[in-house]
Amino acid sequence: MPVLRGTLTYARFFVDGKLPDDLHDRYLRAIRLRAQRPLTAEDDVASRSGWCRVGEPFELELDFESVFYNEYLNLGMRTDRWAIPGSLLRAKLREAEAAHLAKTGRERLGRGAKAELKALVLKRLRKELTPAVRSVDLSWSLSDGIVRFFTHAPKPAAEMQELFKKTFDLSLVPEAPWTLAVRSGISATQDTAWVGATPTELVPGAS
Repeated sequence: MPVLRGTLTYARFFVDGKLPDDLHDRYLRAIRLRAQRPLTAEDDVASRSGWCRVGEPFELELDFESVFYNEYLNLGMRTDRWAIPGSLLRAKLREAEAAHLAKTGRERLGRGAKAELKALVLKRLRKELTPAVRSVDLSWSLSDGIVRFFTHAPKPAAEMQELFKKTFDLSLVPEAPWTLAVRSGISATQDTAWVGATPTELVPGAS
């Protein structure tokens, strides 16, 4: 879900750590190092994530004006993933196995040979297809230490937290009642009461 248009649905994270004094220059260099590299058939990975321009998944040239806006740092996290239909892969693999057996005169393939043949078929298919591209926008309020990530899906959120850590050397803490209470300045008495609290079942048998 984009920052600049559409319905504003996002998850919030709190930044854990101190920002450097030269954050604009340092972070821009770090972002460029982690900018997305489009996935190719020669790559050995099935997916890869990196930064792109906010709202523009195919714009990978990142400059100061496209990243920083007043007290905000805005980016998109682009993920390229090979999404080859299982039925197509199985059909091509059967063809390749039959051709290999006919060529070698063997009756069956061993486990190692099957694995090598599957890798070869996957590489051929990747040359014929293009990877699926998905982009999710991120907006970081530098003054508040809050990151808004415009999806609630757990897998992209986990990938974003890992990429964020590698880029900025800062951890993200997902917003939750406890983390929000700690950030708001919970007292020692409230802390004790919170630890001793137990969930209330409003609907019997719902848990």
